[in-house]
Amino acid sequence: MYEGLILIERNIRENIDSSLKRTGMLYRLHSRIKDANSIREKITRKDYKSNDKLMQDVIGFRITTYFNEDVKVLVDYFSTCFKKVDLQYDKPESEVFKPLRKNLVCRIKGDNLEIFEELKTIHKEEFELIDSTFEIQFRTTLSEGWHEVDHNMRYKCKNEWKTLEVQSRVLNGIYATLETSDHALINLFENIAYQHYKEKNWDGMIRNKYRLRFDLSSLSDALINIFNQDSDAAKKIFRIDRQEIINHIFTSNLRMKISFDNIVYLCNYLKLKNNDIYQITPDILKDDFKEYFGEY
Repeated sequence: MYEGLILIERNIRENIDSSLKRTGMLYRLHSRIKDANSIREKITRKDYKSNDKLMQDVIGFRITTYFNEDVKVLVDYFSTCFKKVDLQYDKPESEVFKPLRKNLVCRIKGDNLEIFEELKTIHKEEFELIDSTFEIQFRTTLSEGWHEVDHNMRYKCKNEWKTLEVQSRVLNGIYATLETSDHALINLFENIAYQHYKEKNWDGMIRNKYRLRFDLSSLSDALINIFNQDSDAAKKIFRIDRQEIINHIFTSNLRMKISFDNIVYLCNYLKLKNNDIYQITPDILKDDFKEYFGEY
């Protein structure tokens, strides 16, 4: 293993992980560096020497989200956070069963690029066909296992599948089932959130509506009292577009503890404009919200 690649992988991983933790999103982050054998195998399989292309995924990351609605948010964010070189983002077709690629290739930059160029100078022959890029793949928890099976059992030996049209469709059909399950999972938690809303279980409503890695603290008594006395405020919190709130957190540089209280304060500042909630919002949060989102 090349020490320089290990350092680059660690630096980029820390960057990605820091961005994800800040939002409270539910995810898993995996990374890998191709070893010399894997590099040689892929160069041969892809025939890079004869097609004037370079390997772009010597360093690879995979972000696995719990919910498929978060994938687009991540793709959009990291496409601007890093220097995008290429994006494969397949959209589903109603009449076709096939896996959907969501792969982002980005340019290595800054100090990491200097490390890479030094490696390329020292190991000129080994790095001749390797581009100064890394890849981020985006998956959901339910589809992750399927992609692993497909990659190792079909993608790497496509010739063996040329006459297996029925079997290939069955394998793709399994993926379609998982994709349907991804949508069902979101609907399930939306229904649970609504049930908690009807029962005035505000913690349960917020947890299942926003589906983030919340701090363990419960909703404050002050906010509970506001919701108990003003059902319209609670209804508006429930009806807010979850993705819009997560987008605001992602695209700003906001750093706050992901607690029930803070999410309510943020939702109120951005959407509700409830003065009772605004009055009990901590001043430090008001200042941060004003800096990142403008006047209340």
